[in-house]
Amino acid sequence: MDVSFFGEMAWKSALISGAALALGFALRSRAASDRALVLRLGVAMLLLLPFIALALPALRIEAWAAPEPAPLSVLAQPALQLALPADVGLQPAEPTIWDDPTPLVLLAYLGGLAMVGSRLLAGLILLGRWTRAGREIACPEWLAAFECARWAAPGGERLRLLVSDAVPSPLSWGWLRPVILIDPDTLAEPDQAAAILAHEVAHVARRDWPVLMLTRLAAALFWFNPLVWLLEREVVQQAEEAADCEAAACVEPARYARTLISWAQVNGRMIPANSIAPSGSALARRIRAILDRRLRERPSGSALTAVAAMLCIAIAAPVAAMQLVEAARPPAPPAAPPAPALPAVPEAPDAPQTPAPPAAPRRPAPPAAPVALGDIPDVGPIVAQALAEARASMDPAEIQRSVDEALREADREVRRVSPAERARIFSEVRRAVAEARVQVAQVDRAEIAAAVREARQAAQTAPRAVAMAMASAGEGMANGAAGMEAGARHMEEQARRFRDRSYREQVIAREAARGHHVTHEQLLEAARGMEEGAQGMREGARDMREAGQRMRDGDDD
Repeated sequence: MDVSFFGEMAWKSALISGAALALGFALRSRAASDRALVLRLGVAMLLLLPFIALALPALRIEAWAAPEPAPLSVLAQPALQLALPADVGLQPAEPTIWDDPTPLVLLAYLGGLAMVGSRLLAGLILLGRWTRAGREIACPEWLAAFECARWAAPGGERLRLLVSDAVPSPLSWGWLRPVILIDPDTLAEPDQAAAILAHEVAHVARRDWPVLMLTRLAAALFWFNPLVWLLEREVVQQAEEAADCEAAACVEPARYARTLISWAQVNGRMIPANSIAPSGSALARRIRAILDRRLRERPSGSALTAVAAMLCIAIAAPVAAMQLVEAARPPAPPAAPPAPALPAVPEAPDAPQTPAPPAAPRRPAPPAAPVALGDIPDVGPIVAQALAEARASMDPAEIQRSVDEALREADREVRRVSPAERARIFSEVRRAVAEARVQVAQVDRAEIAAAVREARQAAQTAPRAVAMAMASAGEGMANGAAGMEAGARHMEEQARRFRDRSYREQVIAREAARGHHVTHEQLLEAARGMEEGAQGMREGARDMREAGQRMRDGDDD
């Protein structure tokens, strides 16, 4: 039971009550008993509203359009797609009283139900107390009028007539053992006995008190709907007018009208019983209906009444089974293909500069495209030739010139290696050359030859190790792409489950048991986000696989 349930009960009860009141007004030219019949059917349909909704198949009506989903820009970022675990789950925030006002609405409804129900219960307790304190009547005029009127009601032998000091005006109540209560002042006026008893016995014969209790029960259950209260007031009014018409057939109408006027100042409407005392707003209608012969003798039980009764049922039943749902969102139109980009005008290449040492990156950059082992130049012979010439001359200036020339030639040969790896290779070469210069300065030819061998080995080994590392990185990127595709399949499978209503209900029940509040809309929104995230992961896996293939093939683009 949530806010939507109370909203559904509000508009359904309003439609049923409004239909019953409209049909009752359409029968204004018929007898009051016909109008009372249609209004009673409206009350019965209100009480049967939840049972009809369960018994009949749901009549779904699209009442509003589904809102457009907000773009999930976070899930669309490739960096977050890579960081998203494959088994990611929903962790809804703790709901507050403003996120879900159902407890407040439920408390308000129960408070109103308790107020209206307690008033009805207090009235029934009061009626029981008055009846238990009532005394048998010994006045011969009242007894004679009672014996004459009681047999007009079915089961008249069970009907009782009592006098009670606390009763404000004559009234009748009860179902299996009905009772008529009169006050001492009324008992002192035996000339009104025939009119009063004829009216109250008519209520007993028409079973107006059980209908009154059902009407008050409907008003208590739907206390928040003003149309239900209007229906309750009209049911009571039509019951009184129908009883007046039957009593006027037994008592002279003018005399009966004077009896109504004499009780016009007594307001017993709060008591759950049928009372002859009219309310101020209904007195004029009741007296006019009694004194006007055309109104008093209106026909009853016509075909128009039967049609109105069937219409009341035919309108109320579909309304009870009606279920307002949001309209399905139309599929999004296919996105237009992007316009082909115009080729950019190539810029003039900048003058070559000495490569600066690389700055510390904020995050690991993808490895550069690998170079095949056969394409890496062997700079060892270049360095060896330069050092051999240095050994022959033993001139430090010539040694420096030869080393610089060797380094420039090595730089031209290893341009296809990434800057970071090229810097590392030259660092190894320079270290070996520096050691050779030290050895030259000491004129130790044997150690110079050893330094030359170390330089040649460093120049040959470093590029090959780099190439092997890049080839291994290409395999790692291929494996990473496979992992991303597996994660995308997992997200698509989870989104497909969230599309299933039964699975969503299981998730909602499981999260409710943990103290979390999750709705169908949130799960559907998560499913759409997972589908978009899976698409982005597949695109990232494709790009990663292509880059890995280029690294394995030795493509440096």
